Amino acid sequence: MIDFFNDLKNKYSICLNEQQKAAVERVKGPVLVLAGPGSGKTTVIIARTFYLVSCLGVNPDEILTVTFNKAAQLEMKSRYEKVFGSVSKATFSTLHSFCYSVVRDYEKMQGRRLKLIEGEKSDSVGKQRILSDIYREINGSNINEEDLETLANEIGFVKNKMFKSLDGLKFQTPNFEKIYNAYERYKKDNLLIDFDDMLTYCLAILKKFPDILASYKSRFRYFQVDEGQDLSKVQFEILKILVESEENNLFIVADDDQSIYGFRGAEPGHILELEGIYNNLQLIKLETNYRSSRNIVEISSKFIKNNIERYDKAHNTNNPKALDPVIKGFEDSLSQLDFLVEKIKEHQKENSQIAVLYRNNLSAIALVERLSREGISYKLKQNRVYFFKHWLIKDILAILRYAINPRDNDAFIRIFSRINRYISGAMVDNALKYAFDIPIIDAIIMSNDLKPFQVAKFHELKEEFNNLSKMSPKDALNYIEKEFRYFGSVRDFNKNTGASMEYLYNLLGILKTLAVRQKSVRDFLVLIDKLEEKFEKGSNAGADEGVKEKANPVILSTLHSSKGLEFDAVFMIDLANREIPGESALKKAGADKDDSLMEEERRLFYVGMTRARRWLYLLYPVHSNDIPVPRSTFVNEVYSVINGEATEKITQGAVIFHKIYGKGIITSIRTHLGRDVLDVDFTGRARTLDLQICLEKGIITF
Repeated sequence: MIDFFNDLKNKYSICLNEQQKAAVERVKGPVLVLAGPGSGKTTVIIARTFYLVSCLGVNPDEILTVTFNKAAQLEMKSRYEKVFGSVSKATFSTLHSFCYSVVRDYEKMQGRRLKLIEGEKSDSVGKQRILSDIYREINGSNINEEDLETLANEIGFVKNKMFKSLDGLKFQTPNFEKIYNAYERYKKDNLLIDFDDMLTYCLAILKKFPDILASYKSRFRYFQVDEGQDLSKVQFEILKILVESEENNLFIVADDDQSIYGFRGAEPGHILELEGIYNNLQLIKLETNYRSSRNIVEISSKFIKNNIERYDKAHNTNNPKALDPVIKGFEDSLSQLDFLVEKIKEHQKENSQIAVLYRNNLSAIALVERLSREGISYKLKQNRVYFFKHWLIKDILAILRYAINPRDNDAFIRIFSRINRYISGAMVDNALKYAFDIPIIDAIIMSNDLKPFQVAKFHELKEEFNNLSKMSPKDALNYIEKEFRYFGSVRDFNKNTGASMEYLYNLLGILKTLAVRQKSVRDFLVLIDKLEEKFEKGSNAGADEGVKEKANPVILSTLHSSKGLEFDAVFMIDLANREIPGESALKKAGADKDDSLMEEERRLFYVGMTRARRWLYLLYPVHSNDIPVPRSTFVNEVYSVINGEATEKITQGAVIFHKIYGKGIITSIRTHLGRDVLDVDFTGRARTLDLQICLEKGIITF
């Protein structure tokens, strides 16, 4: 074994620490490797694979290494072949691909073929079309792309959790159970399967057909699993039945602190329960972080300890200390953008790899516009946003389009019921017979038997739209909101959509941010069209005028999509409670006393923090659409970690010493505009202090 590790170091430039060596050595029985961020888990997997083949003489075809997505599978395969390719071959597969091979074996046995309705190799009948048709049939309306994705995720959640009954479960999709059952019947009647069926069918086949199970058991003797924390119940059951033998040669590399796919059915509980399932489980912890500065490692490690359902770990690093994470609040999203662009330019001078991370793709919209205007090269990690197709955005843009073109009948038909001007559908229907040659409002006046005061109101409306077309875009948006009372008209409609009014106001806030630097409504509409095109491209590197192609474009990514990546500088933005942990998690933890969702959101925040090598920025706006928004409770937790000893001493009644005001007594501790503030009595003089600024600047002592 010593010779192997020496060869690994001298011939292949892989130097393993003692924990990593221990993981490579464990080749018999069940092994759980808890691999913290930046701890070299992929290196351990490929080194162990090479050890099995080159030292123990294991046939590479007897080793099944599974990942959870195609990109991870290709990366691991590429790394293995780059290092060991000329000496040893190995097989790497996604779990879905393996399950599909089991389904294909079943098809050959039964003499019939199932049609796949997802993915590149799928048949022409697509999953989205089928679900859209079923939704329309059951709910009597069309489903938009955002809600369609939610529906697909909810179906996947049910499949991965292996629910036998949906009683008592809550779903966002109206009439979900009816849609689910209709979808399952349709697939069964037409011999169709989707990706989730690959898993459930595979498990059923392995249980019902011992010959197929035996063929895979005889073929594979060693099972290696990457990202084991992402296992769902059905995936875990598949692995258990495959591995079951006298030896149980299951090697799982996981980090329960990075389990962030609960909405897909992933359960970190499977990892936590392994010791109860396998009495001889060997537990190894990879706790040395080779990625991040000591500050980031120590602070993020203390932060994640706020979770209860986890393995305890002692994360460490040999990397030197650098700067603590920068925690900074801003008056609004625009001020946050100003700071962000300034800091990005500073880091780009050092040729740093930079990422901007956010909880929701909506955060990328104003960001893409600003980076493009500043000539900063970027790349979207996930460019699918539903903002431009959202009904509210279409409504508001239709109002603006009609303002600059009174002959745009389609725009008027869309918005006449939203502007609170007492226009009936019958009026519009009558007018459409004459609206080919004249503006539709004139056609309404001409084609309907209107009273004089109604005619006067329509003339006033024409003037309103005329004035609207001449306003600045931001003033025009404010007019739509306040004078047309647009949001009043959508409240009842919104009850059927499931979206909160706060979410809808957030969409308007994004439009207002985009409108700030636009001179005219026409310019603003052109900007929106161009921005939609940018999202379709996913990148502006070398594409936009004034943007120079760079080797390191700024990566824009959701927190979920950033998993597995690393950067010199990481900016986590829009860190308000409504974004992360979100209202659902806060409500569940508060009213229902259930911290499961809160802990997953904390893990997601932890994933974002641990992407950073040297610099980490935690940024949040204090106001959104002129409404105060509390900063994320996770920002408060990080803040407490950084100022640990000091914050423990900050209690009501405690004595502090201020550089200017002298000795004082804390009379209250409260939150104001998302900031922690102290009310202090300095010998009869009451003062209010910003706690964060006081601690950062050393203004107060104890």
